Amino acid sequence: MLDKELEPDKYTYTFVLKACAGKLDFEEGIKIHNDVIRRQLELDVYISTGLVDMYCKMGQLDLALKVFDKMPKTDIVSWNALIDMYAKCCRLSSAETLFYETDFIKDEVSWNVIIAGYVHSRRSKEALFAFYRMKSEGLRPSAVSMISVLPAAADLTTLVEGMALHACVVRMGFQSNAHISNSLIDMYSKCGHFDCSEKLFDEMKDKDTVTWNTMMAGYAVHGHATRAIELFSQMQSENVMLDSVTFLSVLSACRHGGLVEEAKGIFNSMHDKFHHEPKLEHYACMVDLLGRGGLFNEIMSLVNKMPLEPDAALWGALLGACRMHSNSELAEVALNKLVKLEPGNSAHYIGLSNIYAQTGRWVEAKNMRLKQTDAGLKKIPGCSWV
Repeated sequence: MLDKELEPDKYTYTFVLKACAGKLDFEEGIKIHNDVIRRQLELDVYISTGLVDMYCKMGQLDLALKVFDKMPKTDIVSWNALIDMYAKCCRLSSAETLFYETDFIKDEVSWNVIIAGYVHSRRSKEALFAFYRMKSEGLRPSAVSMISVLPAAADLTTLVEGMALHACVVRMGFQSNAHISNSLIDMYSKCGHFDCSEKLFDEMKDKDTVTWNTMMAGYAVHGHATRAIELFSQMQSENVMLDSVTFLSVLSACRHGGLVEEAKGIFNSMHDKFHHEPKLEHYACMVDLLGRGGLFNEIMSLVNKMPLEPDAALWGALLGACRMHSNSELAEVALNKLVKLEPGNSAHYIGLSNIYAQTGRWVEAKNMRLKQTDAGLKKIPGCSWV
């Protein structure tokens, strides 16, 4: 467009800034911002809001604030964007201050933003309270509102609240929305009511991969490994697209059910049959599963063949297995890796010290406690009321 010497307007920049935000392309975003300044368009409310939104999504809090503070006037879209920024940057107190103490007319989007912020910060009770307050102020919840608030009921595992939200979904005619149905399946699964989850699942006409993964994850968390594997087989027979979450869910189910051979077959099929490269979380899941069975030779064989550098989750899973089976030699290997990856975590020192104590190696146990002290780490004392 520029090559043809056509002048971009405020709408042009709004779309281009959204593209930069979508790609998280910071350098390109800066170039666009500089072009906006050169054309003296920075004070336009549409462009400024686009800049704020872009910098928010890139995690550039300071730059977003600078743009916002320079705006000569702000509209509701701008306020919704600063609030969303603070919420996503885990600065919820600042988001609350803007939302509740700033004099601007709040619309349904404003409430959705603060509800999603509460859910993101695991403040589920406040999310539900905000949802009901929105309704009390005469605003009609949208499908986005329901998608935002349903995870709060799932997080609290409060069936009564979840059923009330489900009734709200039905009253507003949103039951055919696939995203909402997926959230309802997740909520009922986490509340342990698989009859409701399965009913919703069976009644859904347009199931997507997320639907199947959600149902499978529910089975996995509650230890229904056989059902999860059956669902995994059904996905294949119905030609549903499998993704990395699918494999993580079914492997987690095998882990909870202690189905070692089944897990091995599924893990190997990721690459060999379905052409998915296992990620660190898949390896960590396999290490945990094999570790529970004390199959340490297989664990090390798997780790040595990994094309990825093992992370703290993987070594942590191995350390947990070593503690379970009093394998102090391999635990020491895992701990040394963990200390390098997480030098400030005193639990690693304590874990190995306990392993030494269990096997009667009191000198090593004492030395490990001394190393913890030398590193300036303290164990957080337990509380009887926790």
